[in-house]
Amino acid sequence: MRIRPIRAAVKGFCLAVLLTWPYAAAAQPHPGFSRLGGELADDSRWFVNSIQLDVEDVATSPLYVAAPQSPLRSPRFYLALTAAAAVWGASFALDKTIQSGVGHMAHSAHDVMENLSYAMLITAAGGTQIYGLYADDIPARRDPLTGLEAAGLAVGFNELVERATGRKRPYQTRSSTAFLAGGRSFTSGDIVIESALAAGVSAYYQDEWYVAVPLYSLVLLEGFTLIGNNTQWFSDVVGGGLLGFTTAEALLWLHRRQALEPDRWRIFPIATPVAPARGKVSATPSVGLAIAYSW
Repeated sequence: MRIRPIRAAVKGFCLAVLLTWPYAAAAQPHPGFSRLGGELADDSRWFVNSIQLDVEDVATSPLYVAAPQSPLRSPRFYLALTAAAAVWGASFALDKTIQSGVGHMAHSAHDVMENLSYAMLITAAGGTQIYGLYADDIPARRDPLTGLEAAGLAVGFNELVERATGRKRPYQTRSSTAFLAGGRSFTSGDIVIESALAAGVSAYYQDEWYVAVPLYSLVLLEGFTLIGNNTQWFSDVVGGGLLGFTTAEALLWLHRRQALEPDRWRIFPIATPVAPARGKVSATPSVGLAIAYSW
């Protein structure tokens, strides 16, 4: 039996309250939803602009590989890349061992835990955004949106990876090396989505451990259910987690840089001063569609 969404949503709402309470207590006085319509319009325009700028940045990134601010010039980039490759390589070596140990979960148990994991993550993201609307806190509204954008982008890329690798799922074969065999196992799309959402929400709280641990525990719970249900290999789960997390972190980094470049071309021109990293904006936004370019 699948868990009722209302029960999972209630539990997720409790998590969202626990996450946002310390920040709500420190909010500026007289918060409320008086600017709800304007805030939603601002966020919609920002979201469209962000997608447009992200496409531009990704498409032109080869032109800036040697730029001073390029990640390719940072030793931390290669250290992180090496660590990610080592983690995935180790997970691949453990595929058969872990599958034989936990791959006997009932479908009903899988459904309960999967629904719980999704519902609590979505509610945590939604609760953070609701707090952002109430307290007029821009990062609280937009960091989860970045996670949502990352989830969509990473899932699209993951579809290509699944078709290219053709790996069979555990219930289709006993071999963990069955690549290029017409399967769709590598990587896990569910883990891609959840890890991207978790990264977006956690970023608002500056990845504090008491926020990151519960959020990523929900991602691990989903991974455990997928392995236990013989739907994914352990390396599929690890690969999906790395893909979703990396995509979200890359977009968060891009959005921070884009906020410092108000003169760039945007579908919706910026009519108010650029918001600080954490703060409020009280100016009334403009309404309408326009094309702007700064020479």
